[in-house]
Amino acid sequence: MNLSKFFSFLLSVLFLLTGSTFVHGQQTLKKPIRTLIIDPGHGGKDPGAVGKKKYEKDVALKVALLLKDSVKKYYPNMKVVLTRDSDKFIPLHKRGEIAQNNNGDFFISIHCNGNKNRSKLGAETYVLGINEGQEGYETIIKENESMLFEDNHEEMYGGFDPKSPEGAIFLKLLKNVYRKQSLNLAERIQTNFRENLNRVDRGVKQAPFVVLYMCGMPAVLTEIGFISNANEENYLISEGNQKKIASNLCKAIVDFNEAYGKPMQTTRN
Repeated sequence: MNLSKFFSFLLSVLFLLTGSTFVHGQQTLKKPIRTLIIDPGHGGKDPGAVGKKKYEKDVALKVALLLKDSVKKYYPNMKVVLTRDSDKFIPLHKRGEIAQNNNGDFFISIHCNGNKNRSKLGAETYVLGINEGQEGYETIIKENESMLFEDNHEEMYGGFDPKSPEGAIFLKLLKNVYRKQSLNLAERIQTNFRENLNRVDRGVKQAPFVVLYMCGMPAVLTEIGFISNANEENYLISEGNQKKIASNLCKAIVDFNEAYGKPMQTTRN
């Protein structure tokens, strides 16, 4: 990796993080979610994690579409934007652009986990950050490698390589200016998965996911289950279970909003 390009990329992303605070960050920190960005992970030539029956990209899209429907039923006036609504490849930086161009208040990225150890199962939700010694590098690399599917990734990311030593240094320098809000929603998501769906709760974690810092707003990445686990794959590809997952993600969003004491117009009687 060219170090001059690396540090140029570092400065540009740090500017993105700090600059976004002044553009719309103060609004975001003081109000509930009124514009929601839903990001179905992977897509097109990037399949994500691979199960025996389905790809991660397909499950993520179906849950994302169901989540949009659930949110719009509860909050008819909320603006809900999908970074993709079909099986197409969207670069990570483009997902961030979509979020910022739509003045998003919150960004939720939906994924399925995968692991060489096929006995692993459960749901976990991430915010941007670093847990020393607890990073879960296999998941981090898998999600960040989406950038390598981009035709101009070396130019766009300054030669950044998610597997490189320089990449690790860069990721450890990141600061999430939206940490409090991100953790708030992440905890609510995991609580709903555990208490309402009886899912194995793998907890709220932090990781240096590229898509989370590119969006420049409060953000979470939720891994709704391990598609690499045969039993859990069957759970994830069930339309009924997908609806339950989407419904509980929606409930987390509603709980997050109502915690601000500024309820929006809803369909609740």
